[in-house]
Amino acid sequence: MKRYSRLWWASILLSSIVTGGGSLLLITLLTDLPLETTIKVSGMLVLIGDIVLALWMETVSPTRILVGPGDRRLKDDDPRELGTVIGDFENGSGSVSIRGECWRAIQDPGCKRRLKAESRVRIIERRGLTLVVESV
Repeated sequence: MKRYSRLWWASILLSSIVTGGGSLLLITLLTDLPLETTIKVSGMLVLIGDIVLALWMETVSPTRILVGPGDRRLKDDDPRELGTVIGDFENGSGSVSIRGECWRAIQDPGCKRRLKAESRVRIIERRGLTLVVESV
């Protein structure tokens, strides 16, 4: 379930109605509290129930966005990030280390320099799980 989607808000609303109505009914039937106090207690139970439900939904279906190399975080970000070649590139492909992760990479056709181990590269773009790189 996507956070803050219509379904997310509908779940919170349904929880509020059930928790509020149920607690109001039970408190009225089981105690002799004044109506004002009953409404306050019921309101507190709704608030606690909504917070618990929101936390539970976050743990069950978290919405985390992981930005990979070559992806933009903001529209004005430059996706070009630096990495290090792991082993020599053969036939225009090899592996690159970015942010401590090993990625499969291919050499940009416009880059004529041979990429060797430990050389620095710049990410041009990302195609699925493969990075397109050029030498720095």
